[in-house]
Amino acid sequence: MKAIVFGSTGFIGSHVVEQLHLAGHQVTTVVRQTSDTSFLQRLGVNVVPIDFSHPQAIGNVINGHDVVYNCTASATLQSPTPLEEEVEIKLTRKLVEAAASQGAARFIQLSTIVIYDFRSNDPLDESYQSEPEYPIQQVGIERERVVEEAGRQTGITTIILRPASTIGVRDKKSFFARMFTAHAHDQYPMVGQGAAKVSLVDTRDIGRAMVWLGTYRKPDQDNGVYLLKGFDTTWHDLKQEIDRATGRISRTIDLATDLSEEEMRRLQVNPFALKTLSVNRLWNDRKIRTLGFETKYTLTEAVDAAVNDLLTRNRA
Repeated sequence: MKAIVFGSTGFIGSHVVEQLHLAGHQVTTVVRQTSDTSFLQRLGVNVVPIDFSHPQAIGNVINGHDVVYNCTASATLQSPTPLEEEVEIKLTRKLVEAAASQGAARFIQLSTIVIYDFRSNDPLDESYQSEPEYPIQQVGIERERVVEEAGRQTGITTIILRPASTIGVRDKKSFFARMFTAHAHDQYPMVGQGAAKVSLVDTRDIGRAMVWLGTYRKPDQDNGVYLLKGFDTTWHDLKQEIDRATGRISRTIDLATDLSEEEMRRLQVNPFALKTLSVNRLWNDRKIRTLGFETKYTLTEAVDAAVNDLLTRNRA
């Protein structure tokens, strides 16, 4: 398979590139002129810097590839204009349309479980209809809509992966990096003694799933939308894993579910994070597993890899 990856210097995108490379596929990575490509250069994959404002440049670099992977992202919880996001919406539309026009067989979009609301404590699957409360949820839903609409209009096969929150190496600002920092400062946050359940996944397994989605036989009536998780745990049990991996038992901060805005600012907690810590965030990924994909890494393996990487980089 000749694969091309956009967003290849990002946390998850770099793992998609790595797993494609390890699986023996021919990989092209597309980066901005200012991107740090040191990891990609060490892997030995083809690195192509382009100006993303030029549609012709996007089409030219996609030409000749079988599968296009879009792992770009920039929206945050504070994104004020969700349906005009430059990367999530406008760039995604350019990429999927260019992929179709250049004859690529598949366009695979990395999405997010952030799109799911907090109305249910039960495991959710791909059929759940989310009612977005935050702009970033609207961004994710709109991005998926753009991809699916382009697929219907152009005929290109579109596939969307919604992975659980991830733990892995090369993490700079994901939820686990923030929890690790809080742990190091004896401020590990917990609501209700950390009893809420959460589905997580090793980032290597996200990369492996994206590789698998590039070549699997997609059922004719399948809409191509998949959830992915590696394991279920609780916030308390995750803390115990970090305690074990770091060799120190961190103190915790017990958070109430009804914190005022002033208290959230003081504790550096936002409403989305507070809900995440207090409502079960469990995913049912039976669909992708029934088709043949299986995750490989355990919670302990994921935490060990991430903690060792964070400690090494902090000492550097």
